[in-house]
Amino acid sequence: MILALDRRRSIVKDELRSALAGILSGVVTSCLSVPAMGATAAIAMPSGWSVALWSALVVFGLGGFLPALMVHASALLVARANALIALASFCIAVIATIAVLAGLTYAGGALAASVVGAIAATLAASTLRSDSSFWTRFASWLGWGTDVP
Repeated sequence: MILALDRRRSIVKDELRSALAGILSGVVTSCLSVPAMGATAAIAMPSGWSVALWSALVVFGLGGFLPALMVHASALLVARANALIALASFCIAVIATIAVLAGLTYAGGALAASVVGAIAATLAASTLRSDSSFWTRFASWLGWGTDVP
């Protein structure tokens, strides 16, 4: 009975840690990406480029996707968070923070860039953090054995 209660507390603590990691990374990403998108929008577009392609690659790629990828991946790896719980709380936090900072009227591209960056971070962190897949295969491929992190 006591072991079951301790296990339940551990599960709740892990879920809370994951949700807090997602919320924190979502707020930090929103606070970084709004000014970053403004700064990247000010970069002069080379002649001959399509405006849609420039916006997608430079403004939303560098301004929205890249901060979300770096911040959320760092939060997942540092907190050892459950990826799906952290991703869901990230999405809620990004929507709420951008609604407060800039309004949601014209923020569809910014939200999409941040969410796609967080999804990529979740996939990357899940692959890199996996206990037995990536590092074990990489170490055996190099001939090191299996005692690498």
